[in-house]
Amino acid sequence: MIKTKIEWTDYSWNPITGCLHKCWYCYAKKLFTRFGKSFEPTFYPERLNELKKLKKPSKIFVCSVADLFAKWTKPEWGEAVLNEIQKPEYNHLTFQLLTKNPENINLRAKDNIWVGATITRQSELSMVSDLIGNYQGLKFVSFEPILEMIDISKIEPFCHIDWIIVGKLTGSRKIELDTDWINLLLEYSRNMDIPIFLKDNLNWHIKIREFPK
Repeated sequence: MIKTKIEWTDYSWNPITGCLHKCWYCYAKKLFTRFGKSFEPTFYPERLNELKKLKKPSKIFVCSVADLFAKWTKPEWGEAVLNEIQKPEYNHLTFQLLTKNPENINLRAKDNIWVGATITRQSELSMVSDLIGNYQGLKFVSFEPILEMIDISKIEPFCHIDWIIVGKLTGSRKIELDTDWINLLLEYSRNMDIPIFLKDNLNWHIKIREFPK
């Protein structure tokens, strides 16, 4: 577990690492490759006990370099992680889970477990319906990296989302950020009364760091 620079969380905890989504923009794979590490999905059961070190309320990004709900994540791996974060002794911690496979979520709702979907393009918005249908607790959407204009008004139940995160593609000039993309999401978040968190890499003219109510 490490203290992370990701602005919307406090710690990154990775009892599972590696991903097979093959997203061309993946920062994690680039980082692993840079240091000569395999990015094949791997389970580290010895890391499950790391949560015991945290005595104060903190936000934990669970499996930040993996996808807990992907089809290649072995069921016994996922169960071990989910069983750990549901223990009463960790009620003072807030666990944040992100996935590109919300259709596979099978998790009992708990106030300190937030589950989100990563969406980068308009064509991926169907994941919102899967997220809403499969998790009854706090739900969020991370538009990072946002790669094009995304019109969330096309998804009728988006009002059931509790939080929005927006960030740009970093380390590449392949896609330039358009400020209209951010303005559209800001407009919808205000109209729907959904808290929104704009990451620093957007270089937005005002700092907006809202969290779920």
